[in-house]
Amino acid sequence: MQAIIGDGARWRRTCAAIVAGALGGAALSGCANLPGMSTASTVESVVERGPYLDVNLSRGGSTQRFFAPASEPCRSLLRAEAAIDYVSLGPLGQFQAGGVECDPIGIGSLAAWRDRRPRPEVGPLPARQADYRLEYQDQDLAMLRGRFPLLGLIGWPGMGDTLVLLPQTPPCQALLQKGVATIEYRVAGPDPYVLLAGDERCPLLGLIQPVGER
Repeated sequence: MQAIIGDGARWRRTCAAIVAGALGGAALSGCANLPGMSTASTVESVVERGPYLDVNLSRGGSTQRFFAPASEPCRSLLRAEAAIDYVSLGPLGQFQAGGVECDPIGIGSLAAWRDRRPRPEVGPLPARQADYRLEYQDQDLAMLRGRFPLLGLIGWPGMGDTLVLLPQTPPCQALLQKGVATIEYRVAGPDPYVLLAGDERCPLLGLIQPVGER
């Protein structure tokens, strides 16, 4: 495998064979993350939440959650059951089909996002103070906007001003108006990030780079 990684052209040919089904799927995740590599994908569902599209995308045998701006190019591209390509361009990838492009500005599936990257050398439960305000909510989730340290540990590019998504559960609802909580990073398990305030513990569902003015 090291020889393949050292030879970009040969690695792309190998990845093409994997995607085509000629080889086993064990290396598909690594191929999908190779810069410029395209993966055939299907949009499973789209929900509009304020100025954002909440998208479940099936690619490489798994479903991943992304968030995109509710712009005309993204609306036209991201329709339920639409076939698109996910291309590894930029920090969060790019959606493409029929000459139309849409850049995602957020991610869900945080555990999968964390687990595709090398684990940083940190303590078992690093924690920092987060400062935020409630930006949006509906019956399913809430979005808090503010400063959330430690997000760079999974390669998140927008640490200075970020939206974090919380489920509308009682522990999470208790945090919405507090404005200050502790964010905790976990190197393993289903919830990479948890917000804590007293006895309230709320897992993060996703991260978004905000659109519009603060």
